Amino acid sequence: MPFAIGDIHGCLGPLRRLVERLPAEKPLVFLGDYVDRGPDSAAVLRYLQNLARERPCRLLKGNHEELMLNAIADAGAIDLWLVNGGGATLRSYGIEPGEWRAARDRGAFLTRDRPFLEALELYVEDEHTIFVHAGIDLAQPDMTRQKPRVLLWIREPFFRSRQPWTGKAIIFGHTPTFTMGLEPGEIFRHRGFRGIDTGCVYGGVLTAIDSDTQEIVQEPGDFRYR
Repeated sequence: MPFAIGDIHGCLGPLRRLVERLPAEKPLVFLGDYVDRGPDSAAVLRYLQNLARERPCRLLKGNHEELMLNAIADAGAIDLWLVNGGGATLRSYGIEPGEWRAARDRGAFLTRDRPFLEALELYVEDEHTIFVHAGIDLAQPDMTRQKPRVLLWIREPFFRSRQPWTGKAIIFGHTPTFTMGLEPGEIFRHRGFRGIDTGCVYGGVLTAIDSDTQEIVQEPGDFRYR
């Protein structure tokens, strides 16, 4: 059974240290949001691509990857990406946001990494667990019929829902657990749901959870986004 790893947001140091602490024989599932806000988004994407060549990894798409790709494709989506930390991603590629906005080819900076980003999965499901970035529509148990926007963006209607759920355990990221009223570094636990975005980019910790044993491994962040 794999370890799942929460939102990274350009925090390369904690990511490296965390992976080094995890058993080499264990597969890894990354829950998305590799870019934005933190200082090293470009390096995080390269690190993950190299890691996936060395050990079994499944890599999910997060809403921040969607924001970035949307901003490249549609000028009307630029401001939403930049206000959500996209400027830090551009600077990690050596590009100033103002220059990028005016560029004829806004996607040029991402040429090397775009195939990786476009291959990211929306969810992973094994015998016991569903791994997803944000959550699911609990009224729809068939994962193949879930809407991508729900998988990438849902918050309280998922983890605060009173909808009965007797399905598999669900491990998700997306919503920093301190915004749920939990203590710093505490994961969300309710029914079979585990929320593991523990706010690394906000000065919190980066969290991994063993989907079988529920063992938690955490690495302190070394950056605080403001």
